[in-house]
Parts: sequence; structure tokens; C-alpha cells
Amino acid sequence: MPKINRGTTIKLSIRLSTIARQKIENAAKNLGISLAGVILFELTKLLKNPPSLSEIADIENRITLERKHFVLTVNETLMEKVNNLAEDYDQKKNVLIGYIVSNHFDKYGDPEEDKDIEPKKLMVQVNESLKKKMMEYSEKHFIPLNAIVTYSILQGPYEGLPTFDDEETVQFFTNVPAYIGELVKEGAVEHNIREHFYTSLCIYKQVMMPGGRFIE
Repeated sequence: MPKINRGTTIKLSIRLSTIARQKIENAAKNLGISLAGVILFELTKLLKNPPSLSEIADIENRITLERKHFVLTVNETLMEKVNNLAEDYDQKKNVLIGYIVSNHFDKYGDPEEDKDIEPKKLMVQVNESLKKKMMEYSEKHFIPLNAIVTYSILQGPYEGLPTFDDEETVQFFTNVPAYIGELVKEGAVEHNIREHFYTSLCIYKQVMMPGGRFIE
């Protein structure tokens, strides 16, 4: 499948709290993706319903940001949202987005210590149109495919039978934490289906169905 053009990319520097940075690092290990991938995964969602100006003031009173910056690569659409919000709130982008991200991750639970997070290859077989939607979301929001796969598996499978306009399927391999692979094996046994079908049901639920995390 041809690579989708991301268009113009822009650097966004943000400041984080110490606690948020640590929890982002933990989440990155737990999901098998980069720190930037974790932040963008959540920031895309957070900017759809950002905190009010009074809520930002409350966050400022509770959270202290580190002086060092974390640099993200974002697309023009996301940067436009950031610029507009910073202008509306009359705050610097690095501080405003830092508060929004840090507030979210300060409340984020730590992963269970006994999970095996060693990267393992997972074979994914999905309908071609489903893969296309995954690629489109991945390229548009800079969210790696393995993050979409991992998150979808954690949320469980679609309980019905997927419907597509064509019958073509594609396969690809992606790295996920070892415990995710075990979840696939357990889910496949529980539902009496093959592992790749179980995985595709999980992805279908989040990418194609109303309410899914990766629905535009």
C-alpha cells in the first residue's frame, strides 16, 4: 500500500511536569511506542474538548512544569488548533499544551508491574479497506500503526461480524508488547476463532464502528 503524504510538518515544543513525563515514559514502554507517540495519541483527543480558561488556571495552581522542553512533530491541522487555543487563552503554546498534557497524565494510572513488555512481532491480517483507514489515521495524526493495534486489542473485540465493500485482505507485522500477544491468544481461545481474526475484530471496533477511538 502506498505511503500517504503527511503534508507539511511543524515542530511543537512543550513543557511537562515531572510526574507526567515519568508516566508518559511508562506508558510508552507499556504500549511499545515512542514518548512522542503517546503524547500525540492523547493530545489529538484532548484538543477536541480542551479545558476552559478557568480550568487551566486551576491546573496552573496544582502543577509545576519542568523548564526543559519536549519536542513533537505535528501536522498543520493540529498546530492550527494549538495556535488558536493559545491565542484565545493568551498563553504561550509550550506552557498551555504542557499544562493540558501534564494534567491528563498526572491522573493517568501506572501500568501493572508484572506485565511482559518485551517487544514481540504480531501478524495482523485485516480487510484492505480497514488497513487503509488505519494508515490514513496513522499518517494524519502521527500515531504509529502498532499503537492503533495495541490500543484496539486492549479494548476487546467487536461482537458482531464485520462488513466490507470488498473481500481483499492484507497482512503486515508490527511490534507489540509481549503481553498484548498473550491477550490475543487468550481472546482467540475464548471466542473459538483464529488469532488474526480476533485481532481484526478488535481493530474493526475502534477504526470502523461508531464510538471507536480512531473514528474521525
